[in-house]
Amino acid sequence: MSETVYEETAAVSKKDRILNLLRIFISLLLLSFIVLKNYKNFDEIYAALINISVIFIVFALLTHLFMLWLESLMWDVLLRAQDVRIKRSYLFQNIMIAYFYNNILPSNIGGDIFKVYDLAKNKKAPVDRCASAVFMERFLGLISITVFFVATSFSIYSLLKNYIIVIAVFLVIAFVLFLLLAKPRLFKVDRIFYKYNKIQKFWPKIQGFSDSVASYRNRLPYLALSFAINICCQMLFTVMFYFISVSLELNISFMTYAFMVPVIYVLIGIPISIGGLGVRENTIVFLLTGFGVSNEEAVVFSLIVLFIHIFNAMLGGLVYLFRNIFYRSKGFI
Repeated sequence: MSETVYEETAAVSKKDRILNLLRIFISLLLLSFIVLKNYKNFDEIYAALINISVIFIVFALLTHLFMLWLESLMWDVLLRAQDVRIKRSYLFQNIMIAYFYNNILPSNIGGDIFKVYDLAKNKKAPVDRCASAVFMERFLGLISITVFFVATSFSIYSLLKNYIIVIAVFLVIAFVLFLLLAKPRLFKVDRIFYKYNKIQKFWPKIQGFSDSVASYRNRLPYLALSFAINICCQMLFTVMFYFISVSLELNISFMTYAFMVPVIYVLIGIPISIGGLGVRENTIVFLLTGFGVSNEEAVVFSLIVLFIHIFNAMLGGLVYLFRNIFYRSKGFI
């Protein structure tokens, strides 16, 4: 029996390593694509880089950092709805380190897993309640992205052409799938899992997700506040993009960036690269050039966004290092 468990564990570990290597490869491949496509235009890219307004880049970086603080505030609200009360300063550390995990480490340990693990080990918070808060955070995030997309699509419809149809279909499918997971019994999804033996093993996880959503049924004020904070986070990400645009003196409207944000969020949510690395940059270049920005300026824009993400992720790494040295918290790099 023990040998069988060991073999299964080894198989899973090997599978994880292969998937991680594949994600690293895809990230490097997508970044290489941008470099190889634009290496002949290096002079134009360099000229755009040295002419940027540094002060607006600093504003953009601070805006992104403030967005992470708002995420910690939303995390606090969702935890309080589950009667889990932890100092907000600690939750901000928790969010920063989770951001570090999401963007830097090529492992199967995601930021969401760290958030739950950290609170359970260091603050003795119930795992099921923390997991429920994570699930609800993702659910509210999908709703806010959909709202943002719909609101901005009308304002720039003439620029989108047929792209809006493809993205709308993608968002609708994602929303329907999330709804099916949230209310599986309502849509008789459980019967499908019980009918086929090969997928029965996934039912407990889906049921757990459904129970997590149901646990917030009588917590509407908390959900409303969390949703409002989530919308603010989406808006701050748009403001960050706009600051970068001003630093490059691009003639692009604020609403155009507001449309780009949900599209980028959805695409980097597909777990094919490390923290969306490569996917995010190629998407930015593709969208900006579609809105009339030169390819060189779009590449510089994407590089600045990459720098901001890496900078704040490294800040999260420093928080992790500081906390482990001085407080001996139970991390798991």
